[in-house]
Amino acid sequence: MSFQEKSNALMLGAIVLVYGAYFALVLGEPLLSGGGFDTEIGLPMSNGLMLVTVLALVAIAIAGHILIAVFNPKDADSADERDKLIEMRGDQRGGYVMAIGALCAMGLAMMATSHFWIVNTILGGLVAGEIVKAVSKLIDYRRGV
Repeated sequence: MSFQEKSNALMLGAIVLVYGAYFALVLGEPLLSGGGFDTEIGLPMSNGLMLVTVLALVAIAIAGHILIAVFNPKDADSADERDKLIEMRGDQRGGYVMAIGALCAMGLAMMATSHFWIVNTILGGLVAGEIVKAVSKLIDYRRGV
C-alpha cells in the first residue's frame, strides 16, 4: 500500500469512529425518545461536543500520519499521477454527496427548523461526503484506475 492509500484508510477509520460517536451521542437521545427532545437545550452540549470531535480527529490524523511516515519514510513524499487522479475522482464523488447534504440543510432552513437540526444536517453532509470520498478512493486504489 502506498502512503496515500494508508493515509486515506486512516482518515476513513478516524472519521467513522469520531463522527459515529458524535452522532450517536447527539442524535441518539432524540431518536430513541421518539422526538421528545428540546433541541435548543441540546445545542450548547452539541457545540462543545463538536469542538471535541474536531480536536480528536486532528489528534488521530497527526499521530496516525506520523506513524505511517515513520514506518515507511520513502513513500511519505511521493505522489504520482495515479494518486492525483484517484484524489480527483474521490473529490468529485464526495462533492455530489456533500451537495445533497447542503440541499437538505437549505430545505430545513426554509422550513424554519431548529438550528440544531440544520447544523447537524450540514455536518452530516460533510461527513457523508468525506466517507464517500474515502471509500471511493480505496476502491480505486484496489481496483485500479
